[in-house]
Amino acid sequence: MRRSSLIASLAVFLLVPCLHAHSIHQSTAEAEYNPTTKKLEVSLTVFIDDLELALMRQSERLMSIDKTPAADVDAQIQAYLAKTFVVTDAAGKAAKIEWVGRELAQAGDPAVMLHFEIPVVGALATSTLKHAVLCDLFKDQVNLLLVNVGTQKQQFKFTAEDSAKPLAMPPLPRRS
Repeated sequence: MRRSSLIASLAVFLLVPCLHAHSIHQSTAEAEYNPTTKKLEVSLTVFIDDLELALMRQSERLMSIDKTPAADVDAQIQAYLAKTFVVTDAAGKAAKIEWVGRELAQAGDPAVMLHFEIPVVGALATSTLKHAVLCDLFKDQVNLLLVNVGTQKQQFKFTAEDSAKPLAMPPLPRRS
């Protein structure tokens, strides 16, 4: 009898992270292209519980923003982003993410902001972004991104079915 109780307890422990208090599966991000450093400076906001679930599935161990050593969490986040937030150049070569850090959103907000930079080889307009963060977990995941290049702004929407887009900016209006 003890063995079945242990198995039931283990099953509950493993299933609890799959239960979510929110029904919205969305991330928001803002990226600014820095022409001096030729880097895309990104701030990505995700729900903490969704990120923890993604990290646990990736690492196959318990991961908690609050309880796991920061270096371990940051290493797992970087590995996850390297697979799910990928900028490629015109030749299809992926750029390596440069980790800046993370911060919890305002008190009481269940979100975390991830900050990183991505070197852009060649023109930003010839680069492609695959933004599939959390799409491996949720079929209804939506990832919104605002890209700023000088005075130009472009909004992007990524889904599991449409997770890669060219980073071309709209043409500037002509002056008469």
